[in-house]
Amino acid sequence: MGWACAAVGTPGMTVSLQMRYHRPVPLESPLRLPAHVTGTEDRKVYVAGSITTEVHPATVLVAAEGVFVSPDPEHVQALFPGLREPRARLSPPPARR
Repeated sequence: MGWACAAVGTPGMTVSLQMRYHRPVPLESPLRLPAHVTGTEDRKVYVAGSITTEVHPATVLVAAEGVFVSPDPEHVQALFPGLREPRARLSPPPARR
């Protein structure tokens, strides 16, 4: 969910995270973790995401909602050294298998 914040140019730190487990998450199965920004308010970024399996991407196993806060611009570089400039886009990490 943090990558969703960074992808829209507002990297942030987690303020709150709520997760609801709808079904068991299988061990050693490839998972999908899609997330998207649902809104912003000042420095707060609201994100929704889920966990599904690659085999059944329409079946939500876990649903999540989070609130992230963007740090003051002068602290961004120290907290996010991969960022070339404040509000720049980051690439998500490579998928693991």
